[in-house]
Amino acid sequence: MSVINSIDKTATEAAAAGKQYVEVSKKYYQLKVFQQLTSTSSYVVKTVIIGGLLLLAFLFMAIGAALALGDLFNNIPLGYLAVGGIFILFGLLVYSRRTFIDKILIKNMSKTYFD
Repeated sequence: MSVINSIDKTATEAAAAGKQYVEVSKKYYQLKVFQQLTSTSSYVVKTVIIGGLLLLAFLFMAIGAALALGDLFNNIPLGYLAVGGIFILFGLLVYSRRTFIDKILIKNMSKTYFD
């Protein structure tokens, strides 16, 4: 009978340890998900705020540059066309480097999520 009681006690302890492991793992993954969500939310909010402010700055700078070029060319619409052309060239440059940008983003995001 002693062997059966010993096996029963060991099985009960193993089941309790397994149950405790599952509960601790569940809490860990809940905290990990919370960390990832807050990290992502923070990143998105900061990006939107900074991006919005930079967009406004670029807008005013573009208008100023278009007016300055318009004065230089003695033709305001030509100044706006020149600035528009510069933006198109910049857009084409970014488009041609999109895979490089993707690699950088994936590398940075993988550090955030997998470390």
